[in-house]
Amino acid sequence: MNIRDVSGALVELRMRRRFWVKLAITIPLLVALIALDGISVLEGLPLLLISLGLALVLADSLRARLRARGRSNLAMLPFMAAALVLLLAFCRGRNLSQAVLSLITVGVVFDILLIALAVIAEAGKRRARGVAEFVALLSLGLAMGFALSLVFLLGPGEPGATSLAGP
Repeated sequence: MNIRDVSGALVELRMRRRFWVKLAITIPLLVALIALDGISVLEGLPLLLISLGLALVLADSLRARLRARGRSNLAMLPFMAAALVLLLAFCRGRNLSQAVLSLITVGVVFDILLIALAVIAEAGKRRARGVAEFVALLSLGLAMGFALSLVFLLGPGEPGATSLAGP
């Protein structure tokens, strides 16, 4: 056995350990958020956090590839676009408290700001090619956000809500 084989085995062992640590953190957190979603005072925020986490996980491999290619300005763009759609879809048709609306407004404002900074950086650095790549990644993120927002748009109403249908 040579040094490369040993170092390769150590890297693989470290990656497996990281996977199990991530799984050990994620599963209890997911179970807790699902349990908290039944509490009407939270106004569905746990479901929003679950969908944002799912968007982050789905965009993670693309983020890693973009960072490896030196496109760190665009690395979080698909997630940011998906988060923007999710935040707006979450508010649609709901009577939310002022605290929740303030929190979501701050999230939307920062999201739009980061997206604008990404397009400015790409347009300044790579001109038309950078803008084209920005538009492609933004479209991908928006499509991912629309797909994930179906939970809010087609899902059941608020827990404990009464139906207007007659007997």
